[in-house]
Amino acid sequence: MADTATAALPLQRRWSLAAAIACVAAFGLSIGQFTPLMSLLLNARGIDPTLNGLNAASAFIGVLVGPLLTPRGVRMFGIRGFLLLCFAGEIVTTLLMKEFESVGAWFVLRAASGLLGSGIFTASEAWINMLAEGRGRGRVIGLYVAFLSAGFGIGPLLLSLTGIAGWPPFLANVAIVGIAALPLLRVGNATRDLGREHAAHPLVMFARAPLIVVSVALFGLYETTAMALLPIWGVRLGFSPALAATTLSALYIGSVALQLPVGWLSDKTARLTMLRLCGATGLLGAVAMSNLATPSPLVLLVLAVWGGIVTGIYPVALSMVGDRFRGGELVAANAAIIIAYGLGGLVGPGIGGAAMDLAGPRGLFWFLAALFCGFLAMATAGGMAERRPGG
Repeated sequence: MADTATAALPLQRRWSLAAAIACVAAFGLSIGQFTPLMSLLLNARGIDPTLNGLNAASAFIGVLVGPLLTPRGVRMFGIRGFLLLCFAGEIVTTLLMKEFESVGAWFVLRAASGLLGSGIFTASEAWINMLAEGRGRGRVIGLYVAFLSAGFGIGPLLLSLTGIAGWPPFLANVAIVGIAALPLLRVGNATRDLGREHAAHPLVMFARAPLIVVSVALFGLYETTAMALLPIWGVRLGFSPALAATTLSALYIGSVALQLPVGWLSDKTARLTMLRLCGATGLLGAVAMSNLATPSPLVLLVLAVWGGIVTGIYPVALSMVGDRFRGGELVAANAAIIIAYGLGGLVGPGIGGAAMDLAGPRGLFWFLAALFCGFLAMATAGGMAERRPGG
């Protein structure tokens, strides 16, 4: 079967790629704003870090289900139609979270939001991978993750404009999600046949690409723990709420700056080598952060470099998926890695919150250091053959 990316003319492909990156990057902005908002709202109510982390983790119950439904949804509605339905559902869910403010309701609604959001990521990332050229795949996906990280990083800064009280932060999030859907309106029928081929069940991909799946699961554990608890870490060390939220921005500013270099290196060298480099940086950065306990520019600088290189785990793994799979198989494989990310996200914030309860704020980074020890050992021992791009 011919590569699906060649089904579109070059101009159509470039526009589709730009639209896919733009809509998911804007959606990342909504996540970057909403995740610390919910954590800070719960913290303001006196909710302990463990329960706060578990509430954040509830979204990943939905993340485990959403990718299983996405291949069928794409076959029924096409990528464009499926994404528009998911964006509409996200708007409704966000409004319901403000209307029903109990912690119990938020557990249910955040799970629903996770289901919809995972569908958005599964379909859009498969779409991007279909359109990426083989030899430059790492750079294209690095560009995508850079834009996504920009959304994650800018999102917390919006809280300084809206505050965390009342309707303004919720309405701002609804507006962002609406904007995220706009690029899809210009795509037309360009996505009509993409990913509609029948393929193996997403769970089968766990056996076909185990190293990729485990890498993404461990990355999901790191990223969701940081997004949910890094602001709480800052508040507990005496940072102002605004500065605590800015720690997340520093993490993702580094991601914006470093994803293209990481993608370029993964195109020029073995992608498995890049996974090992990212894991080693994760370990060293977590150890360094466990010894920084006062607000300073050094904290933000370490977070930027650490987050930038560690985030490279995801685009490298995504590039490995694109190197190996095509068409409907690519949608199924992408569903598998989103499920893996969800598995990590389901347990990460709860364990990280428990580590903070047991050992104080530094417990968060002791936990992450242990995580990257395991990741580095797994990547070093990984024996899955990985072809260089174009090989």
